[in-house]
Amino acid sequence: MIELLVFIALGSITGILAGMFGIGGGVLLVPVLIFIFYGMGMEESVVVYMAIGTALSSIIFSGISSAHSHHSKKCVEWKLVFPLSLGMIVGALIGSRYATSMSSDNLKLIITIFLIAVGGEMLFGYTKLLSNRRKLISISNILAPIHGGWIGFLSSILGIGGGSFTTPLMTLAGYNIRQGIGTAAACGVPIALAGAMGYLYFGQTHPNLPAGATGFIFWPAVLGIASASIITARIGSNIAHSISEQILKRLFGVLLVIAAIMVTRS
Repeated sequence: MIELLVFIALGSITGILAGMFGIGGGVLLVPVLIFIFYGMGMEESVVVYMAIGTALSSIIFSGISSAHSHHSKKCVEWKLVFPLSLGMIVGALIGSRYATSMSSDNLKLIITIFLIAVGGEMLFGYTKLLSNRRKLISISNILAPIHGGWIGFLSSILGIGGGSFTTPLMTLAGYNIRQGIGTAAACGVPIALAGAMGYLYFGQTHPNLPAGATGFIFWPAVLGIASASIITARIGSNIAHSISEQILKRLFGVLLVIAAIMVTRS
């Protein structure tokens, strides 16, 4: 019962983050779930994978709620969502398979550097100075699936919805922060769905799965997190559209730096 209340509280927080920043909340979910699962006495050999698979499953629901809310405010670039999603689905499936057979130390270092770099861009805007206010990246129909592929691959390994990658990609392509957040929220759903399916399938034969799990997905946690995040994602979306773009961008930058620290400690 106590664990369920913890999962509901965790879902409330991640739902707000999903709505505000277009992320699924995995940057918070994975480290916290690792801590909770260790406290519940789960086998060490499954804890990290269980946290990632469970986070991805939970993100599906908060992502749908967040995307719907941003769509109602006309901040989802659907013309990019579909080509990006094609690559994201393939990348997420490959990533979930790769994650079960790799050492994550080097990847954590790469992702940490990336998150800090992108967080710095959101905080200080140095790429705008370098580009003289011209877009640095193109997201054409041909390039979008390629971008989606690497985003889906890395997101599936880390257990995130991809907003930490998709939102900065959108801003570097010339879109404003709210368009980036709304589009990232919509793209997070196929990433999470494909990644969760991968962790469910590749983990189903593991000998140390706890009761209540199917593959590397712990359903009591998914139920608690999803039920709360569906509601609070709408609150987060309203917050995102009620504050200035500059403040929103700086808050997102701070979140990414915090995420980088949490990745190194997870």
